[in-house]
Amino acid sequence: MQLIKSISKEYNRMLFNWMVKDILQTRPIELTGDSPVIVSMLCHKDVLMYLLAIKSFYRALGRGRIVIINDGTLTKKDIEILDFHVRPSEYVNASELSSPLCPGYISWKKLFCIAHYIKDSYTIQLDSDTLTVGHHLPDVQSHIDTHTSFILGTWENQQPTTMLETAQAANASDSTHVQMLAEQKFDQLANADTLKYIRGCSGFDGFAVNSFDLAYLEDFSQQMYGLIGNKWNEWGSEQTTSNVIVANSERGAVLPCPEYYNYWGKIEEGGNFAHFVGSYRYHGGIYAKLARKIARELLA
Repeated sequence: MQLIKSISKEYNRMLFNWMVKDILQTRPIELTGDSPVIVSMLCHKDVLMYLLAIKSFYRALGRGRIVIINDGTLTKKDIEILDFHVRPSEYVNASELSSPLCPGYISWKKLFCIAHYIKDSYTIQLDSDTLTVGHHLPDVQSHIDTHTSFILGTWENQQPTTMLETAQAANASDSTHVQMLAEQKFDQLANADTLKYIRGCSGFDGFAVNSFDLAYLEDFSQQMYGLIGNKWNEWGSEQTTSNVIVANSERGAVLPCPEYYNYWGKIEEGGNFAHFVGSYRYHGGIYAKLARKIARELLA
């Protein structure tokens, strides 16, 4: 069964790349300004996916410099393609990003990298499996201009909740996922009575200048290790941390849903921005069809 799933995933990826190959014929991004910094983690297999994500996003945002975290698999040809189409201001090697006090899996590298850039600039984290459908992103523009951190939400009219409320709700679940287990212990964090939380998605988030630093990541991780042990090393702890950072930033905000949404098998009418989560990425071929449409718009 696992072999069948692996073959199916590779087939869907190859079909996707064939359907969106027009993205390689589009014009390079014309970069404008030094802020915000747009950070993405990238691997060899996702280069075309990333070109669609960054080009559609930059078309709508129209400003900022681009930083790519190389997970270690980018080839010389990949770099040539990226240099021509994206012109990143910097490549950062994932192997150079780490902390002995935090989990070591790959997604944490994004937070370590962002911690460096937000010392001086508003910084956005953009996953490769996203598409900006709209030509304007007024909410994102406003958050940048007002120095407000943001995160992709999970449901309509979502607002930050208190840590105590979050823990109470999480304790009604029997899930063993790291995020749920962490949330169940939030009422035991230092200053839990004044902290807030947003159950968001770190596939797309923005961080105001000095909204956190490496010491913040290390302190929070050490608290979580003390509360849930090595479970904190599992995939999902990075997203949990992003949720905490944004919720406790000054005026931290949730992007309005369904204008900005995670794709769970349904295209949202009027959506400006979509994140195609892994388990539904190739569901019904919707992602590939929408990506091809955007590639042809960019080509025209």
